[in-house]
Amino acid sequence: MASDPATSNTALAVITDLGSLRADDADDGPVRFLHSSDLHLGSADAALQAFENLVAVALKRSVDLVVFGGDVYDTAERSAFGQLKFQNGLRTLTREGIRVFIAHGNHDPVQAGFTPVAPMPDGVYTFTEGLPQTFLMKVGRTRLAVTGVSFATQSEETNLVEKIAATRVAADLRIAVVHANVEGLPGHDNYAGCSREDLSNSDIHYWALGHIHDRTVTPLPAGRWWAYPGNLQGRSTKATECGPKGVLIVESLGAGFAEPEFVACDISRFLRVQADVTGAEDLAAAVDQMSEQTTRAIKQDNPLDLPTVIRVAVSGATVAHSGLQTLVKDEGKLAELLLALLPANTTIKSIALDTSIPYDRSSLAARPDVVGAVLTKLDELRVAATLGSATPEYETENAGSGPAPSTILNGLIEQAARTIGSPARTLTEKSVSLGAISAGEFLDQVERLLIDRLAPSTEDEAEGVVQ
Repeated sequence: MASDPATSNTALAVITDLGSLRADDADDGPVRFLHSSDLHLGSADAALQAFENLVAVALKRSVDLVVFGGDVYDTAERSAFGQLKFQNGLRTLTREGIRVFIAHGNHDPVQAGFTPVAPMPDGVYTFTEGLPQTFLMKVGRTRLAVTGVSFATQSEETNLVEKIAATRVAADLRIAVVHANVEGLPGHDNYAGCSREDLSNSDIHYWALGHIHDRTVTPLPAGRWWAYPGNLQGRSTKATECGPKGVLIVESLGAGFAEPEFVACDISRFLRVQADVTGAEDLAAAVDQMSEQTTRAIKQDNPLDLPTVIRVAVSGATVAHSGLQTLVKDEGKLAELLLALLPANTTIKSIALDTSIPYDRSSLAARPDVVGAVLTKLDELRVAATLGSATPEYETENAGSGPAPSTILNGLIEQAARTIGSPARTLTEKSVSLGAISAGEFLDQVERLLIDRLAPSTEDEAEGVVQ
């Protein structure tokens, strides 16, 4: 910590006065800070390189302070190499007069007895667990307070936001730094859970949050905000890891803060791409449509041509349906063909096919055989699903009034499977799993699988493209 700070204790917080940050107390320029979280240093070399970009951004934008909202490290053990690289970067910042404030999260909670490889540089302040700490400072003419608290354990259950909101500090602007999950946002463990009301019913002007890897910036009344910058570097094609990753630059404006500005810091990018091959007349046309749409998505999300890892989801009705299925099964032949048409620095992680053959549904539904019966029953179930929230609830409400709709559908599917020469289990095992998905998705899946079994083989066409 900085030398000789004035510290006092209250019932709700520890308050430390750091004095003036700027040489000129008459400087009336805006307070400017960088908000980052979820660096996960130690998980991959890319994270360390992204951190170097963060340091460069902080210097270029002449920020007064940098705040980290938790999970600086990927594990509680905190790799020695990661610590040294992190401290070197912080030292670069503090030499320029930039103060740094760090909260710990579920991946790197405060640990009794933990000994860092080296002391933190002067000008770096780490929030402890338990009581929130507040650091007061003068930034030009603005009296600024930064309040925060760290996780004591990996599974923090305390509402830390509520703790911070209860603190009272006399300041022109207040920033809070904490690792938390607002309203149990999906895709992340609900540690230190809080509500939107907890954030808004406080005198904090900017909640610098961490934990959620999706970037989220939410306005509150009177120039106040709560925000997740997202993680600094994507790590997989999981939805929350995809897209540009970086930091938020925040400037004071009047009695609050202006809208945070996102600045990318990642050195590689992960993307999920949707490709529609509807109407493709053959395999070559289908692959062309995939490459055009995928290239467009890559260039839109990655204008700097960073190394990119993609996950492609292909959908649409096309006569090339069976051929595409054959290529996917042929040791990644489809990925090989697609990759040859994409920008350099692209890696295909996976291709998921959800295509179908073109068909006239009304004609099929009018057929007098079991195929028509299945489609008719699907329509009846869609009506039932509209009346109820999902097929299982519909069946419960109608118990005792005859065979359950899904039981009838199962029987029809088995008949249809035999009619079109496909083992019944192929359809039933893959599609009839009521409760696992919504009723509408379930019924659509059954229909697609049925139509898929009616598709003619186009393996010859597939081999023609491969050659």
